[in-house]
Amino acid sequence: MEDPFKVPAESPTRDPNIAFLLGMGRSGTNFLLDLLDASALTHCRNEPDELGGGVLEPWSEWKIHRNQSGVDDLWGDLRKVVVRGGERDRPIPPFKDWVRSAASSPAKALSKAALRKLMPGLGGSEYLLPAALVRGDELFEALHVLKINAAPSVAELFMESAADSGAKSAQIIHIVRNPAGFLRSWQRRWLAEHDSELVLRANLERLEAVLRSDPKGGAFISTVRDPDVHEAELLFWRYCTERIRAAGEGRSQFLEVSYDALAGSPLSTLQGVFDFLDLPWTEEVTTRVNKLTESSAAIATAFQAELDDAAFATFERTLGPALCDEFSLSRP
Repeated sequence: MEDPFKVPAESPTRDPNIAFLLGMGRSGTNFLLDLLDASALTHCRNEPDELGGGVLEPWSEWKIHRNQSGVDDLWGDLRKVVVRGGERDRPIPPFKDWVRSAASSPAKALSKAALRKLMPGLGGSEYLLPAALVRGDELFEALHVLKINAAPSVAELFMESAADSGAKSAQIIHIVRNPAGFLRSWQRRWLAEHDSELVLRANLERLEAVLRSDPKGGAFISTVRDPDVHEAELLFWRYCTERIRAAGEGRSQFLEVSYDALAGSPLSTLQGVFDFLDLPWTEEVTTRVNKLTESSAAIATAFQAELDDAAFATFERTLGPALCDEFSLSRP
């Protein structure tokens, strides 16, 4: 009888195909993850580093501030995480090449509740995907997209390893949203639901940690005295964005994607991402993407009506002239 928890044998010479999706929360990371999930050849994981007891939970301790010397040990974690699912993951679409046809009939997305019907003993925030659901070898060979927010050190480590001849590499996709759109979404989807004083305290502690661990990369933080809750969030956005960009500059394994371009022209922009990842574009993908992006353009441009002198002044204080010019956030 087949072991329902059987997974592919791990081997130091058999590493999975990994693409990290990096960016700040409220910058379109979920949107792009959902679009990449439209491919039958991907296995998309949402924030596996945030799962208590999960394989990548230790990554949360260093993903912002680098204190890792290399990626060799990290590949062992990746070989484990790609054959697992987690509480934060989206339901598994039934059209995936690595999903057993019997497990996905009727054709509905497989949530954890559906998985429990297949495996009543399934538990924990992260779990092995059972053989009753997936074909292990096909799953291991999929392109595994791991979405990890606010992770400059992930970009630094894996882009440095890509420069070493013969070293196993991963691809990095960095999604960047116009800071004004990012701040608007953050205010409405996060700040409005949390105590602003607690959020400010947490953000200031985060910025202090940046200055301790990366004083050169975060030097601009000290130029803004007594930042308010919005300024503190923008300063951290700037730090993560600049450090990830610096790590990927000139690397063929690195692609930056504009959220605003993706939302405004989803098909053409996403086709470029699929080409970068060597994923085939099919009519089925087009249909799925069109359904997911029906209202994306209006959402992407909503921030423009709310820009005023006070907003421009906030961006100029925190982002600096280069980023303000790039995103047209200098006062007219």
